[in-house]
Amino acid sequence: MTITTSTLGKWTLFTLVGKIDNAGADELKAALFPQLTGGAIALDCTGVEYVTSSGFRVLMQCEKEQRLKGGRLILGNMSTPVSSFFEIAGLHTLFTIVPDLNAALTAEG
Repeated sequence: MTITTSTLGKWTLFTLVGKIDNAGADELKAALFPQLTGGAIALDCTGVEYVTSSGFRVLMQCEKEQRLKGGRLILGNMSTPVSSFFEIAGLHTLFTIVPDLNAALTAEG
């Protein structure tokens, strides 16, 4: 998995490319956890091929940590198959998921 970081206004944007499998989940955790300070985090999932249970676990931990610290976590730009993984797992209600991440972040400030 490749993870790049940039800033858009108040948002720290992580662009994810590859598979969020066991190895990808470990990489994602290493990149995200130090940034979970209660600010605004966005994950651009355009390049995500699929997510395994390990990936869902890391994402749920990130969401919980951000919420406890008063922060935000938004996921966006998911392909239809990746979005379907979230829906099938029943996790789409736990996350803020937007179809157009750049538009959502620009609107949020």
